[in-house]
Amino acid sequence: MKDIDENIKVLDNNVEYYKNGNVKAYESTIHHVGLEKTIKVRNRDHQIYSDKFDEAIELLYKEWEVVSTNNNIELFIESSSKYHLLSNNIKKFDYTKYLRVVDLSKVKIPNIYKEKELLAIPEKPSKNNPTYMFQLKWYHKLFYPFLYFFIKDSKLKYETDMKNYDDTIIKNQQITKTNATIKDTYKRKMIKSLIIILKIKLKVEIYNEELNNLVNGYKRSDKDSIIAYFSKFLPNRMSYNNLYKEITFEIDYNSEDSTLIVNFKFPKENQFPKFRKYKFIKTHKSIKEIEFKKAERENLIKEAYYSLYIAIVNDIVQVDTEKIISYIVLNGIYSGVDSRTGKEFQACIMTSKFQTEEFRNINLDNIEPKDTFKYFSGKGVPDINNISPVEPIRFIDKGKFKLIETDEILSNLSIDTNLAAMDWRDFETLIKDLFELEFREQDIEIRNTQHSNDGGIDVVAFNNNPYTGGVILLQAKRYTNTVQPEPVRALKGSMDQHNAIRGILVTTSSFGASSIEYARQHNITLINGDKLVEMFKNHNYNFHIDLEQAKKSNSVK
Repeated sequence: MKDIDENIKVLDNNVEYYKNGNVKAYESTIHHVGLEKTIKVRNRDHQIYSDKFDEAIELLYKEWEVVSTNNNIELFIESSSKYHLLSNNIKKFDYTKYLRVVDLSKVKIPNIYKEKELLAIPEKPSKNNPTYMFQLKWYHKLFYPFLYFFIKDSKLKYETDMKNYDDTIIKNQQITKTNATIKDTYKRKMIKSLIIILKIKLKVEIYNEELNNLVNGYKRSDKDSIIAYFSKFLPNRMSYNNLYKEITFEIDYNSEDSTLIVNFKFPKENQFPKFRKYKFIKTHKSIKEIEFKKAERENLIKEAYYSLYIAIVNDIVQVDTEKIISYIVLNGIYSGVDSRTGKEFQACIMTSKFQTEEFRNINLDNIEPKDTFKYFSGKGVPDINNISPVEPIRFIDKGKFKLIETDEILSNLSIDTNLAAMDWRDFETLIKDLFELEFREQDIEIRNTQHSNDGGIDVVAFNNNPYTGGVILLQAKRYTNTVQPEPVRALKGSMDQHNAIRGILVTTSSFGASSIEYARQHNITLINGDKLVEMFKNHNYNFHIDLEQAKKSNSVK
């Protein structure tokens, strides 16, 4: 028979007999707590009875799977449209709850050792002691032939007591040595435990000090502290239920008008139920999937996006305990796949600016998130089947890329320049100059980044067009060998971090098949050496690439 879970209880297990002792029937009563359903199984043949029992258990499992899944779907539908209420009903934000306490429960403290007591040392025997000296008595004369044995007995007593004395001394020495070993082991274990305890306490102390410093910086309206403060607490604030997977944020702050600028990514469509409900077909013992009507699922996601959007604004206001923030600009980013090209894309589909004091006076229990969004002059519609990008009311500060000014290098290069042998800093600047030419008719700003500060990003392009706009990240790899997949994957990670709409990886060498396939799937353009030379020729620059010459310089990968 099958194992029974916590929901399934076997109420009765009986065997009925005839008067002659033969089995009349095997019988069980099975009850499912969640379904509130009871099934009786009965048969004379034990194998048939056992099969029916297993069949009944399987039936209950499947029915419960359908019921519980449908309940979860209904809960999701209700919760996703009322996410702002969930946000409003949690306890008041208190950063001190994030302070850590010292937990020593997992630290093993050695048991206090107990030394073995030393043996009592008897008095050391002395040959001059009368006890060990034979003294002739009158009765010894009666046994004169045995006088030798009387003398020997006195000598033996001395030797026995002396041996007992020596053995006691040796045993005590052994006990003392053992006690020293036990004590030394205890000390070593205790020192190890104390070091662990000190490390734990120090780690907690450092963490709490950093957290307190962060909060104090926020209270002083320090820009970096404010960004770090909301970057730390806002994601944690959103984790009060498991409705969605982690919601990522990108945060900036403008000190001039006390505006917090927040970009966040909407949960993808695959986080929403695909099927409206499930139905158990008893005759076939199968589960039938019933899909949403297209309009119903679209409306579910739309309402969820509106509710989530308002919930995030509310969470920001709740976390802003000192009322430092005067305005909130919230940009909702949608990540999807272009059905025409199969490529991933990102677009801002909702943006609005909230005055925090006005928002605090709103009664979230009675609002419609869509209406509240529009009340605050929100732009955009979260229609996943008709994505209409909108220009964010305010962008994240470009300064977060640590941009630097670079002098043009393109016009200073000679016609015989080997791109693969250039100084790497000059090569990165050259790529910036090239893409300024490529994008000059699109009014796109191209800047170099400070080296080694942006996850390998060498050039950043900013396009404020509401339909094609966003951040484009470029990496320049002056290689002589085939570029491995790691830089391509790293670029994808930087794109996610900065909500970039596109990535471009330029190299003087070539790319392997795995890199090409990965780039194709993640909206990354790969430009190899041949293509790079061609691009320069399109702008009347006849540079060349000689990988062998570059290798001889021993300065290129």
